[in-house]
Amino acid sequence: MVLLSAGPVVQLPRFRLVGDGRPATCSGYVLTPGVTFSLVEGPGRFRLMVEGITHHDEADGRFAWLRQVERAGGAVVAVVDRRGVPHDWAGLAASGRARGGYVPIVRRAGRGARGSRTI
Repeated sequence: MVLLSAGPVVQLPRFRLVGDGRPATCSGYVLTPGVTFSLVEGPGRFRLMVEGITHHDEADGRFAWLRQVERAGGAVVAVVDRRGVPHDWAGLAASGRARGGYVPIVRRAGRGARGSRTI
């Protein structure tokens, strides 16, 4: 999920890659994905609400995304300050302009997700 923000979202860590080229995990952050909006929560009082679908024609694509997020146990969230940023992980990390990384999803109690907060 690449988000465009006019102002910096300094609460998120700088977007960087780990040894095998994957985006680093945003430690202490969780994602609550949804159809109409998703919520990224972090340390302290940090909350970032991201709009989901705005029209029923977008539902199939959104449900497909939600299935992928569930399968992966989270999503990569990258916040950039302008359009035209690189469209690959290495380019985003090298630009120094992106913030974010892999954010695990919130799991319901009893589902046993490692590293995820339960509700």
